[in-house]
Amino acid sequence: MMTDEPGEGIGSEVWQDHLDAAERDRLTRILERQAGDPFLRRVAARSIELMVLRQGDRILELGCGSGVLLPPLAEAASDSTVVGVDYSTEMLQEARRRVFEQELSEQVSVVKCIASDLPFGDSIFDAAHVERVLMHLEDPDSAICEMRRVVRPGGWVVAAEPDTLGIRIDHPLDPEAMTMIAMRDVSSVRNPGIGLELNRRFAIAGLVDRRVEALTDFDPNYDPTAASGDRAAASELVAQGTLDADRAEAAIAYLQQAAAEGTYAWLGTMVVAVGRVPGCG
Repeated sequence: MMTDEPGEGIGSEVWQDHLDAAERDRLTRILERQAGDPFLRRVAARSIELMVLRQGDRILELGCGSGVLLPPLAEAASDSTVVGVDYSTEMLQEARRRVFEQELSEQVSVVKCIASDLPFGDSIFDAAHVERVLMHLEDPDSAICEMRRVVRPGGWVVAAEPDTLGIRIDHPLDPEAMTMIAMRDVSSVRNPGIGLELNRRFAIAGLVDRRVEALTDFDPNYDPTAASGDRAAASELVAQGTLDADRAEAAIAYLQQAAAEGTYAWLGTMVVAVGRVPGCG
C-alpha cells in the first residue's frame, strides 16, 4: 500500500522534534518497510529521473527522516553530494547511522532544521527533492518556496506526495460507509489532498516548466494492519454517532470476505511533480 497504512499511527502529529526510543524505533521500522515497497520504489526512481542530475551535483533532501532515500540519491549521480534535512533529532540520528554504515559520510550529510526556514544560502543546490513530507506540514507552501530559493536557476524541484483523498476501495454493499471509514483513517494527515494540489502550489512558488505525473497503486490484499485501522476509525465514528455500529461492522466484514475470496480491491495514487527554478542554469 503506497501511503502510511491505516492502523500504523503515522498521522501528522506523530512527527515531533523529540521522540522517545520506542516511537523512534517504531517509525524507523515503518519507514524501512515502506522503502522496500515496490510501488514506492518506483515512485522514488521516477522522482530521481525527473531531477535531471549531473555529475557533481549538490542535492537537497527535505524531510529525510531515517535516511532511507539518502543512499539512492547519492548513487544517482557520480561525485554528487547530498544534504538531508529534518527537524527530528532522533530521526537524524538514525539517518547518520545509515550514512555511516553504508560508508557514505564523505558524500552525504544531515542537518537539523525546519522545512520553512532552511539554513542555506540562495541557489547553492542543483536540485531538491521531497517525498511524503509536505502532506504533514502546517505550511507546505513555505517549504516549497524554500526549496526554490536554495536551488540555483535552471535547477529542478521535485515532490512526490499522495492524493490521500482519492483513495478508492471497492465496496458494492455500502460504499457510503466505506468512504466514511476511509476518510476517518486519513483525517490525521494535515494535507490529505496535497498530491492533487502540487501543480497549483508549484505555480504559486514560481516554478516553471512544470510536469506532473500520477502513479497508481493497486492492492488486492486487506491485511490485518489495514483491518485494524479501519476498525479503529469505525469505532470513532460510532462513538460520535456518525455511523451505526452494526453498519460499520458489516462494512468491514465485507472487506474481510472479499479478501478471502480474492476480490478485494484498493486503489491509490502518488503524484510526482517537477518544476524548474526560473533563469539560466
